[in-house]
Amino acid sequence: MAAGKHRSSGAEPGPPARTFVADVLEPERARLVAFSMPAMESLHLQLGSPTLTVLLADRDGFILSVVGPPLPQLAAAPGGAPAAADDLAAAPTAGLGTITDHAVALIAGRRVVMGVTAPILAPDGGIIGILDFCATPFDNLSHASALLQTTAGIIEHRLLESDEHGFLVLHFHPRPGVLGSPLEALAVFDRESRLLATNQVANNLLALGGGRGELHCPDCFDAHWPGLVGQAALSVTEPFMIRACRGTQFYARATLRHPPGER
Repeated sequence: MAAGKHRSSGAEPGPPARTFVADVLEPERARLVAFSMPAMESLHLQLGSPTLTVLLADRDGFILSVVGPPLPQLAAAPGGAPAAADDLAAAPTAGLGTITDHAVALIAGRRVVMGVTAPILAPDGGIIGILDFCATPFDNLSHASALLQTTAGIIEHRLLESDEHGFLVLHFHPRPGVLGSPLEALAVFDRESRLLATNQVANNLLALGGGRGELHCPDCFDAHWPGLVGQAALSVTEPFMIRACRGTQFYARATLRHPPGER
């Protein structure tokens, strides 16, 4: 989608403005934008400020999309020059500057803009994106940091469970009420039961640490793989019990990314 520019008018405010920095994004960035935009728009609505802007950047601080009113001037780009919001479409080098996870002061024209950032984590723990919002000092940001962290978790969750290389996604947690929420644990397996990816909740519950190596489903769970695939194929919504190899029991649901006969 082509980038747009925003101009003020006397009309009633409509939906939050959406700006895309680049006309064409490489697949990884395009996927990040596609799964982030609904969560960003929801965050913008929850924060409820007409002066607040939500931004998405890649791991290098390259701004990919913006929801909300444009700022007169964004933070300095990596090269040191400030990036004007009206020039986002023509200046794909616009950047967020220093990435932190707490409130910082950014210079926007002649006014100070308060900003908070949250990393969007990859399954291996690396950063794949940065979520940020900027607002005037008059906005009440007391609950914004928690909402930003929650939104980053939602984006991580959606990216993981939609992994195009995955075959079966196992959703699990010690509490059944958590299933279906961004707080659940996710483990993604391929057709041969090889563990492809997990989120941070699953890493903690299974004590996987930093190295998954060549783990397969039987290395993580005391479960018969064909039976687990069959359970997923039935699309049963009622949680079932599954035991980890370390002995912990979890409530779980299994879903298939592709039907069993599909290539």
